[in-house]
Amino acid sequence: MYENCYFKGIKLKIEKVIQEDRQAKLTVEYPKNVFEGYKRRAAKKISKNAKIPGFRPGKASYQVVLSHYGEGAIIQEAIDILLDDDYAKILDQEDIKPSGSGNLESIESYDPPKFIFMIPLEPEVELGGYKDIRKDYQLEEFDIKEVDDFIDNMRRNAATIIPAKHPAEEGNLIYFNLSGEFLNPKKGEDASITEKITQQVLIPAEDETPEKEWPYVGFARELLGVKDGDTTEIQHTYQKDHENEEYQGKTAMFTVEVQSVKELELPPYDEDFVKTLGSDETPEEFREKIETRLRDQHQIAYNQNYFDELLIDITEQTKMTYPPQMLAHEEEHVLEDVKSRLENQGMNYETYVQLRSKDEDTFVEEEIHPVAKKRLERSLVVDALIEAENLKLNQDILKENINNVMSEMIYSGDMAEMQKDMGKEQFSRAISMEGVQRTMNDQLQERLKLIATGQPIPEEESEIESDEEISGEKSDVD
Repeated sequence: MYENCYFKGIKLKIEKVIQEDRQAKLTVEYPKNVFEGYKRRAAKKISKNAKIPGFRPGKASYQVVLSHYGEGAIIQEAIDILLDDDYAKILDQEDIKPSGSGNLESIESYDPPKFIFMIPLEPEVELGGYKDIRKDYQLEEFDIKEVDDFIDNMRRNAATIIPAKHPAEEGNLIYFNLSGEFLNPKKGEDASITEKITQQVLIPAEDETPEKEWPYVGFARELLGVKDGDTTEIQHTYQKDHENEEYQGKTAMFTVEVQSVKELELPPYDEDFVKTLGSDETPEEFREKIETRLRDQHQIAYNQNYFDELLIDITEQTKMTYPPQMLAHEEEHVLEDVKSRLENQGMNYETYVQLRSKDEDTFVEEEIHPVAKKRLERSLVVDALIEAENLKLNQDILKENINNVMSEMIYSGDMAEMQKDMGKEQFSRAISMEGVQRTMNDQLQERLKLIATGQPIPEEESEIESDEEISGEKSDVD
């Protein structure tokens, strides 16, 4: 139902409907004479920015501009002026707090001028009984063998490659040509998997078989026992739930033409080797440092997995409603991430989509949309939990995280370039905000762990900073 509102002395008719999808639909009706005024202003603006023969900028009459550019151009410009002048004030008058940019959905009529605006509202998130969720925290004992494996991998990277005088064994490097095709392809189906291409693989130990391997997991160990000049055929049937639909349930035959079998002569783990890694520590001290780092990573990985599983449980019992614009915005971010990753890998986005045998709309709907939805809903749940638990920013953890972010930037070698691209002030703020995000994430992880394991919640002592204080963390960033 319309209500009459006096806005800047103008009598407007405004109908406000709060929709179930967290959008406010505003139907705003202007008096005809008022919109005519906007059209006159629009024509004058067009006249100033356009070259109309016989007239100086801004001097052409309304009728002249109308004849040169048409009423459609004038109306569009008039609407832009109207939005600049009135949009924010109308939202304020109607007590609407948008979560993002609204848009002019449609023009319902010109006589009288009636506009329909769609404005995204803040999402509604109703957490369920998350405090009743229980989950044991059982960090597995760190396997010290990981330290040996890490050091062996560093030695392997520095190894000397020499010809093997025996059939291929674990740890040997195999050079070969590989070709493969599917057996018994369906009519019209391409049987080829790969033409003859040169490959090399390191045969891993049985307990070191990687989770992902091409053309299938376990392929490298199939080469145990081969010798220089051997040609062997290997048959493999892919699982019915294989991640690549084209491979699911199919049987393939691969031909391996062995060129050579090599051994890796690893350097001894001594002071000379440690020095080649840029460290002045003793082998014992270096090993201790590696062990500390790997133990920390072990703990962090478990904590993150524990946290992720808790969030899944909490999200499943959370009721939330958010405007479609919010999801569309998240989809844009996910798509940007995909394009950036592909660019870093030297692949064109359009080519990648084509290789997936999909058009872009299908690709976005099937692969981008689910990721964006999951990311958005996780973010909304995290924000709601932080608010529900009244978490305050811990300054000690914040400083530690800011220092960690800086160390990562320095180690990556991107710091100088980012400072140059962003400017010192913006770079400083970006580092600080990343530190804030990590800190709140760390604190929420710890709080959910206490809740899920039934432990008492300590009283909070520190206070969260304002935006201005956060941006002023320059002593730790400069």
